[in-house]
Amino acid sequence: MAVAPRKAPIPRAFLLVSAANFLSFLNIAFFFLLPLWVVQQGAGEAVAGRVNGVQGFAGLAALPFIGYLLDRFGRRRFLIAGIGVGALCSLAFVFIDTIGTPLYVLRAIQGVASTSAFTGAQTLAVLFAPPERRGEAIGWFGISTILTHSISPIIGEEIIRRFGFHAMFGVGAVLGTIAFVIACFVPRPPEFVAGSRSESFHPATARRAVATATFAMLCYGFGFGATQTFVPVLMERYSIGRVGFFFAAWSLTAVAARASLGSLSDRLGRRAVLIPAMAMMTLAVGSLAFVRSLPAIVAVGALFGVAHGMLYPTMNALVTDWSNPRNIGRTQSLFSGSYSLGISTCAFFFGMVVESHGYPAMFLTAMGITIIGLAAFMSGPGDLATGLVLEADPDTARED
Repeated sequence: MAVAPRKAPIPRAFLLVSAANFLSFLNIAFFFLLPLWVVQQGAGEAVAGRVNGVQGFAGLAALPFIGYLLDRFGRRRFLIAGIGVGALCSLAFVFIDTIGTPLYVLRAIQGVASTSAFTGAQTLAVLFAPPERRGEAIGWFGISTILTHSISPIIGEEIIRRFGFHAMFGVGAVLGTIAFVIACFVPRPPEFVAGSRSESFHPATARRAVATATFAMLCYGFGFGATQTFVPVLMERYSIGRVGFFFAAWSLTAVAARASLGSLSDRLGRRAVLIPAMAMMTLAVGSLAFVRSLPAIVAVGALFGVAHGMLYPTMNALVTDWSNPRNIGRTQSLFSGSYSLGISTCAFFFGMVVESHGYPAMFLTAMGITIIGLAAFMSGPGDLATGLVLEADPDTARED
């Protein structure tokens, strides 16, 4: 009887990066509830969207520089610095009492810090992941982010109910500080070195594959941003129930999908997983135009979670497969930046759509944009037959 080959183990360094990212995102995900604070101050959806959007746009403005500097000076340093500044930002929110210039400035700094931390962590996770388990490992790393989407809103709501928003910000600062300490113990990563590719490979094909994938993620960023930013306010406006139930359904199903199906794209191919996942997210976003009861919105959250749980890590693995090893940091920045651009643009402008035309028009618009992304992705190249190989190269290793 043939014995199945043993899987390469996940290294300890990968687990350290994931742990630091998890605690950092517990802090960041508290700010999913910031639109509720904005509404509490007497503002509407348009202001709530702008407050959320400033963070994303600031991170995006810095992203091209972050991507270059990651490859030039090291990913580990950006992970540590981003988490540390993010913890300080959460502490500073304790002293913010009104909507004004200090709030927007702080959100901008927070955006640059969180972008630096996440891009550094995501790139380190790719570098530490065993190549033959890349899709699976990226999915497991993503769990360290997606779990916080369930935990933080539930904990945050309870802290707010008992002690207020400032207490929640203070708890976030503590979590960020612990993440900072863990990040300091992450070792220097190995280099990302190209191995053999299929004979049909051509650089122009790689550029087209990365371009269609990142454009698709830009479009799906609109769907994600519409959901993340406006579902809390939607549930508050229509007295649907606790926001934490929606985020719990979303994140727990995303975790379940990644835990049970995370290796699927390594075995069947990236597109075989991506196209159904994209179709499911499109359906979930469109459904939010109509659901107004707690059971229905929790069901949508579960559908959204399965879709998001498979879409982001699998698309990241596809982009990584096609990446040039000399600019892996820039490619990762482009990938995460395209998604963040969709999220931020949506948060900034869709609040005005809600105030002018209502929630159904806004969610249907977001659904239409995701359909464009799906069509663009389907027009792109297929999977890369033979991907990159990760090796430690002592002659070219940089200080991280």
